[in-house]
Amino acid sequence: MATVVRVRLSEVVGKGYAAFYLSKKRYRVVKGSRASKKSTTAAISMIDNIMRYPLSNGICVRKVYRTLKDSCFAQLKWAIRRLKVEHLWQAKESPLELTYRPTGQKILFRGIDDPLKITSITVDIGYLTFC
Repeated sequence: MATVVRVRLSEVVGKGYAAFYLSKKRYRVVKGSRASKKSTTAAISMIDNIMRYPLSNGICVRKVYRTLKDSCFAQLKWAIRRLKVEHLWQAKESPLELTYRPTGQKILFRGIDDPLKITSITVDIGYLTFC
């Protein structure tokens, strides 16, 4: 029988980011200096939202594709471990992709260094909801 681990979001979301985390607005802008937990809070939010909304998927976009592995991809894998849900996610490195195993939802990674590679991106299940 699997052990259920409960993680309190108030313990993993950065202090001062409650309004960002709980916002239902279409766009959220985060301001702060280096090491102010912007990326970690955004990563935790994306993982939590994908798991919470079964038809949602995500996409991470950076100027150059090759920088995604050591930035966004690593940060999202960190968030998965921090939330203690590694057993529910599969990470694939070629191409970069995170898959939520229970539903097949995905987080895709794209660079805008080749604009033709980001046109008409679709997912098998649901909609691209989070960026």
